[in-house]
Amino acid sequence: MDKIKIFLKGNFAYFLTFLIILVFPLSAYFLFVKKELITEKAFFSNVLGFAGWIIALLIAWIHIRKNREDNLVIQNNEIRKRLEIEAFKEVNKTIEEINLALSEMGAYYGYELIKELSFNESTLFLDKLQKTYIQLNKQMEDRLLMLWIKYQLKIRSHEIVLIRFNDLKKKVDFKFKKSVLLTSGFVNYTRELKTKDTLSGNEFLEIKNKCKKIDKSFSSLGKGLTDYGLELQNEMLGEIFNSKISKPKDKEPRRTFAQIISNTCKQDK
Repeated sequence: MDKIKIFLKGNFAYFLTFLIILVFPLSAYFLFVKKELITEKAFFSNVLGFAGWIIALLIAWIHIRKNREDNLVIQNNEIRKRLEIEAFKEVNKTIEEINLALSEMGAYYGYELIKELSFNESTLFLDKLQKTYIQLNKQMEDRLLMLWIKYQLKIRSHEIVLIRFNDLKKKVDFKFKKSVLLTSGFVNYTRELKTKDTLSGNEFLEIKNKCKKIDKSFSSLGKGLTDYGLELQNEMLGEIFNSKISKPKDKEPRRTFAQIISNTCKQDK
């Protein structure tokens, strides 16, 4: 019943026009022909002429209405595309900023700390840990949390546009959470070492392994963010430029930020 009402409401003008075309000639026939005010032949000639004008006007009206509907569709598509491109630009800018920050943080964990572990004795490293690195570790944890919040806020500000990419967003959130947990765990672990006078070989190795895990998690997070950005770019700009960027295969080896920096330093030498 509701569907019938919606159909009648949407096509009311058509029914009204049909009713006028049907009722008017019948009324005129009984009014003029039956009272012999006009011959039947002349009546039908006038009716056909009138019907022709009505049909022509109806066709023109339908054409105008169709053009209006098409223009609305085109206008809506243009608005949607503009909003999509604006969202892509904003999110992509945020992704670039986060990836840059992750590269710096990854270099700290995967290169600087490990280098200090390699070149310093346990007592000397412990002294640096107590004076500098414990505070830096906490700053890194806070910075990562702020990056996650920034990412979340940016996505939410364009949520209606990006809702179809929720699966990719969830993957990035999972990697963010993993990285945050690792950095938070490292902060707690190094705080426990603060009271020690020296570090054992196992503790040295544990610090190194934790640093490598954090660096790898940052690299994985950076890849997830990059994949998200590529997907947005392909969906929102691929149709315009008639091309798409292929994503790196999951099986391809991905170097960590620390490995990239280490190789760069070797090349400079």
